[in-house]
Amino acid sequence: SRLHARRAELIEELRTAARDWSRLTIAERLLTRARDQYQQQRQPAVLAHAQAFFETVTGGRYDRVFVPLGEKRISVRATDGGVKSPAELSRGTVEQLYLALRFGLIRQFNEQETCLPVIVDDILVNFDPDRAARTAEALVELSATNQVLVFTCQPSTVDLFRAASSDVRVIELADRRTPTMARLL
Repeated sequence: SRLHARRAELIEELRTAARDWSRLTIAERLLTRARDQYQQQRQPAVLAHAQAFFETVTGGRYDRVFVPLGEKRISVRATDGGVKSPAELSRGTVEQLYLALRFGLIRQFNEQETCLPVIVDDILVNFDPDRAARTAEALVELSATNQVLVFTCQPSTVDLFRAASSDVRVIELADRRTPTMARLL
C-alpha cells in the first residue's frame, strides 16, 4: 500500500510538472512569436530595403536581414530558418550583405532627400557567377532611381551588366584595357 501511495503521489507530481511545462512552452512560443513579429515590423527602413536586395542577390537563400532585439549586431536568416551573423558567412556573402546594407541606406536616403549618384569599383570580384549576375540586376534596378557608375577592368563584368539591361552604356577610358561602364539616366 505504501508503494501504491508513493506511485499515486509521483503520478500527481508528474501531472503538475506536465501542466507547468505546457504553460511554460506555450508562454515561450507566444513570447518568441511576439518578439519575432516586433523585430520584423519595427526594423528600420534601411534594413527592410537591404533585406530585399540581399534576398535578390542571394537568390532567395537568405530572406531576412535584421538586428535581434536588444543587440547591436546584424543577423541574417536563411530560408531553412537558420540565423547567422556576418562572421559565419562566406567572404562573398558578407560582401553581398554589406552591399545590400549600402543599397538599403541609399534607398532610405532617396525617400528623405535627393537621389545621389552611386559609384562602385569592381564590386563583383568575390561573387560567384550567379550572385554576380543577380547583383548586376540589382544595380540596374537601383539605376531606376539613382545614377549608377560601375568601374571595372573585367570584361566579364561588362557582359553581366549588358545581360542585365540593354540600357547599359559602356565607356572605355584612354587605357583600352580598363573598360569603364556607366548606366546613364
